[in-house]
Amino acid sequence: MAGRGPVCYVLLCGQAALLLGNLLLLQGVSRSHQHNATDSPTHSQEQPAETPAIAAVSSPPSSSNTWDYLGPYAPLVLCDHLPEEFIECEEPMDHGGNTSARDELGYGCLKFGGQAYSDVSHTQVPCKALDGIECAGPRTFLRGNKPCIKYTGHYFITTLLYSFFLGCFGVDRFCLGHTGTAVGKLLTLGGLGIWWFVDLILLITGGLMPSDGSNWCTIY
Repeated sequence: MAGRGPVCYVLLCGQAALLLGNLLLLQGVSRSHQHNATDSPTHSQEQPAETPAIAAVSSPPSSSNTWDYLGPYAPLVLCDHLPEEFIECEEPMDHGGNTSARDELGYGCLKFGGQAYSDVSHTQVPCKALDGIECAGPRTFLRGNKPCIKYTGHYFITTLLYSFFLGCFGVDRFCLGHTGTAVGKLLTLGGLGIWWFVDLILLITGGLMPSDGSNWCTIY
């Protein structure tokens, strides 16, 4: 029995040491968690400041950048060779008969309108490739052989009915913008019927058109 006393004492001391080591380990772990929890708000506040730099590095190139043309076998075609659905073009420019302005700019219409194809003038118009479409060469260019035709809401059938039923009061010419002759037609009651008949013939044959040079709108 006397020999077991020191052994028991050693075992108790060993258990006490293990217990103390476990307590110290748990206390160290708890302090490390508190330290991480304290540092996390600062880290979250600093993160947005770094976000713009990352976005700036990973942002794609602007659509206004031009790419070099590497030949017909390259993946990118010339911008002025894109199909119509991938470009956006302006309306033909009206120079109002100013030949010098048309020659200086290089494109535009001197006059609008015309019934037959040979009577209609044609011009190029400025176009640009749509955003998001990658192509080689300049993104703005001149394209096409656009007809110098515009539509301002004049319909042939409507004007013909006005001329037939109310032509003696000059309503047809008022609608087409010929105000001066419309007043004369109104005061003379259609030229006692003669002017009324002549305007009907002119409308049918294409001799009487809108004063702004526009064409008849097509009814679908």
